[in-house]
Amino acid sequence: MVKHIVIWQIRENVSEEQKREMKRLLETLIIRIPRVLKIEAGIDSDNGTMSLYSEFTSKEALEAYQAHPSHREVVAFVKPLVAARSVCDYTV
Repeated sequence: MVKHIVIWQIRENVSEEQKREMKRLLETLIIRIPRVLKIEAGIDSDNGTMSLYSEFTSKEALEAYQAHPSHREVVAFVKPLVAARSVCDYTV
């Protein structure tokens, strides 16, 4: 199993509504992309970050997720909202 964690620093001018929509879009990926075992998204308004925790059956499943058109659609929505991004992938 591969765990994929992303933390975004959200731009200051992003509204609460945009943050909620980002979270919603991220969470819909579990039903739109095969071989995704789990997705959780969280907003931490105290420090202006959002996180994504996800699990995949394999490294190949993670790569397929990242290349999937639904993921690319969400990335296009997310990119303008974030100032920075950190990613951690590891196998268990």
